[in-house]
Amino acid sequence: MVKVGATALAVVLLSSCGASRTAPRSGASPTQVPVLKVTDGDTIHVLYGGHDERVRLIGIDTPEVPWYGGHGQCFGVQAARYMRGRLNHGSVRLTFDAELRDRYDRLLSYVYLGRELVNLTLVEMGFATADPVPPNTRMESVFAAAEARAREHRRGLWGRCPG
Repeated sequence: MVKVGATALAVVLLSSCGASRTAPRSGASPTQVPVLKVTDGDTIHVLYGGHDERVRLIGIDTPEVPWYGGHGQCFGVQAARYMRGRLNHGSVRLTFDAELRDRYDRLLSYVYLGRELVNLTLVEMGFATADPVPPNTRMESVFAAAEARAREHRRGLWGRCPG
């Protein structure tokens, strides 16, 4: 009897360890986590649920960096260096949209440094473009407006990269 009970408990615990594709229910508390490292302008590693998790910032895209074997894009290094300077070994708050993870198993999140929405700051400063990917589009119009202002004022990549 004890063996059956222990086996059932093990099955329940193991099945709950799988990665959920949907975000925590609406109204769930944002999660404060330490930043372990910054990969590039739109991807960081945090300690989440006791694990090193890759986090992809929702709704934006930064140019690629050259240090992972690919070709770097204009302003990619600058975006990554900016993020490293702001976030490395700090603490951020994660909030989620419709999906918790993408097809690469990265957490999808809006990332806050204090009260600052880092995703938005990157677009406003011209380090990133607005890049809505349904169904995670809660901030789509905010990011689009920020990109339009950055383009208009030729901030960041809009003033330094060929069009």
